[in-house]
Amino acid sequence: MNSGQKEIQRQKAGQNQSHRRVKIIGTTSAAKNQAKSSSGVAVKSYDAAPPTSVGYGTARAKKTKASTPLPTQVNAQQERAVAPTNATASEGRREYIRVKVAPDRIMIVLILLLVSIGSVVVFSASYPYALSRGLDSYYYVRRQIVFVALGLFVMAVIMRLPHTLIKRCAPIVYGVAFVLLIVVLFIGVSEGAARRWIYIKGAGITIQPSEIMKAGLVMMLAWYIDRRVEDIQKGAPTKRRLIYGVIVPGAFIVAACGLVLLEKHLSGTLILFIIGAIVMFIGGSSVGWMSVIFGALGISSGTAYLLANPYALQRVLTFLDENADKLDEEWQTYQGLLAIGSGGLFGLGLGESRQKFSYISQPQNDYIFTVWCEEMGYIGAITVILIFIVFIWRGFTIAMRAPDTFSSLTVFGIISHVAIQAILNVAVVTDTIPNTGISLPFFSYGGSSLIILLAEMGVVLSISRYSRQRKL
Repeated sequence: MNSGQKEIQRQKAGQNQSHRRVKIIGTTSAAKNQAKSSSGVAVKSYDAAPPTSVGYGTARAKKTKASTPLPTQVNAQQERAVAPTNATASEGRREYIRVKVAPDRIMIVLILLLVSIGSVVVFSASYPYALSRGLDSYYYVRRQIVFVALGLFVMAVIMRLPHTLIKRCAPIVYGVAFVLLIVVLFIGVSEGAARRWIYIKGAGITIQPSEIMKAGLVMMLAWYIDRRVEDIQKGAPTKRRLIYGVIVPGAFIVAACGLVLLEKHLSGTLILFIIGAIVMFIGGSSVGWMSVIFGALGISSGTAYLLANPYALQRVLTFLDENADKLDEEWQTYQGLLAIGSGGLFGLGLGESRQKFSYISQPQNDYIFTVWCEEMGYIGAITVILIFIVFIWRGFTIAMRAPDTFSSLTVFGIISHVAIQAILNVAVVTDTIPNTGISLPFFSYGGSSLIILLAEMGVVLSISRYSRQRKL
């Protein structure tokens, strides 16, 4: 074999080796992208081949002596160009990856701010009431601080749990709350006409099952809608949308509201009903069917309750009567309005309220906002309302960035619960709606209600850890 033939064979061997390298590079790139897509890691899609892989393969091919690319080289380059796109075809065009981060700092600051202001106002509003009952002036605030500490501990534990674990616990929370609502009807502690609390001997605290049900109902509806989303939202057959989108989730709401109504807790029933309707609406349930079914149930059950409970009907009639006796029937509402008006623009000063001295009954509970208005004035009232508005905005932002349907609906429901309760409390104390027992979240004195509320905040913060997205 002469030297010319040996040189030709070496050139052919070099070209074949280059072809093998290009094939290996293309196959490896496709395999890596396919592995990333199958493992759940976000892979950025491209309109053309990734410049890194194509450039690398082209540079390797240029090292050969052949001036024109062979068919095998062209095929290998096309294979590499298509492979990343195919690896993400099932996911669509994805340019962002979800990143697990620390809980939302803005939400944490807002929660701590509301709890701190609330604890200060509890002390200011409660010490005259405590003294009037022969108790230590620090009795209520001392207990409130203990409840705050326990609640923050529970919040810190829950916010470290993965949102998938919280999702699995949703039916359990609803089931426990449902059982407790039945138990309270038999062994519950009565206060006036209502039987809402279960007293725990030894611990010296009471549990209000309806507060647990507020969280349980939100989580249960979110869990159910997440599993049946294809049968609920638009595009599903009308019959399936009616059954799975309205009747079944409506049954969860009706069951919870029915038991709370048996406790003669009208305000709690109303809040549960509104929360459930909001979660169903955001989840995609038919608005038309919801309006017809829920409207009929609400009007009929509300009318029946008022007729069966004369004291509740009297509250409504008193609210509608402009000539109602302000020293008898409207005493509490009238004294609350006097407190708000006495505050003026800047208030009388922290701790300087006069209406809390036996004029407002239990000022540390439902009417605590009136004490705050009297002491801090219009500016203080607007400040608290603005904090609640920012809190609601931040919560809805977390909900819209949530990783799945369950997480999104859960956050929407919890934040809506706080928003509705705050709005109704302010409406009651300003005589906008009839007087009924609605506490102000983060402010009103309470044990189990505050701990459960902070546990709900732990759920929101847990989901916020999975709500951050980063551009690839």
